[in-house]
Amino acid sequence: MRKTVLNTLCSACIAGILLLPAQGLAKTYKWVDEDGVTHYTSTPPPTGDFKTIKPPAKPAVDPVKAQGELQKRLEAFDKRRKEEDKTKAEASKQAADIADKKKKCEQARKNLDVLENKVRIRYTEKDGSLRFLSAEEIETNKQRARDAIKSYCKK
Repeated sequence: MRKTVLNTLCSACIAGILLLPAQGLAKTYKWVDEDGVTHYTSTPPPTGDFKTIKPPAKPAVDPVKAQGELQKRLEAFDKRRKEEDKTKAEASKQAADIADKKKKCEQARKNLDVLENKVRIRYTEKDGSLRFLSAEEIETNKQRARDAIKSYCKK
């Protein structure tokens, strides 16, 4: 949306600049009527004194060149905006990754604490039945928790 507004505004400015020379070709007359009101018109008064006003000087910058320069600036602006958005997205992703690792680290430490400090550990099966973990399963789960701590709890 921002790009559309900028392009529309730039196009309007360029069109206005291009029309200035066309307006300058028409003569402009300045005259004062009998009531003392000053008029500026493209046609001379039917009677009375008037002055012809010189048209404004041509623009110092070529409109085509100005449009090209403006387009380059818009492209540079868009490029900077995209890079800025990309940087923000990367920072956001990095922050989310750090938060996820922290959460996984805490969970792994809790799991290891439970596995090391509980005598018997119950496990709920998918069908809803309960069973106790064997010593072998507890050791396997302790090792998994230690590996997770090494992986996620780096400082």
